[in-house]
Amino acid sequence: MSGIFIFDSIRVWLRRREREKRLQAAQGWPLVTGEVNHWTVAIAEKEASSRGELYQIEAGFHFTVNGEYFGGYVRSVAMVRREAETLAKGTPPVNIRYDPANPDSAAVLAQDNPDNLPFRVFSG
Repeated sequence: MSGIFIFDSIRVWLRRREREKRLQAAQGWPLVTGEVNHWTVAIAEKEASSRGELYQIEAGFHFTVNGEYFGGYVRSVAMVRREAETLAKGTPPVNIRYDPANPDSAAVLAQDNPDNLPFRVFSG
């Protein structure tokens, strides 16, 4: 069993490292305002979950760049299911960083969205 744990640990570490590199690159990307299209309450990702807080809000969004529509998803920090179900509503604006060379590659950063969304952002 310990061999499986090692592989899982390595996989989580690699995923976290890749995510951090992507977020670092996104810091310099242009900022655009989009809008939330829909909400889902989802099981929290391993990196976000904590004891007792096993759910995240996943919000689908869209934005436009040069007249073209693009979209993506943003997740909240982990929370209890009841809180997630209560907060997942409306169509608030969301501040999005996008890669100017490929606007399909976008990131929503916590520091860009401190008060406009009804939840704290799990950057990604």
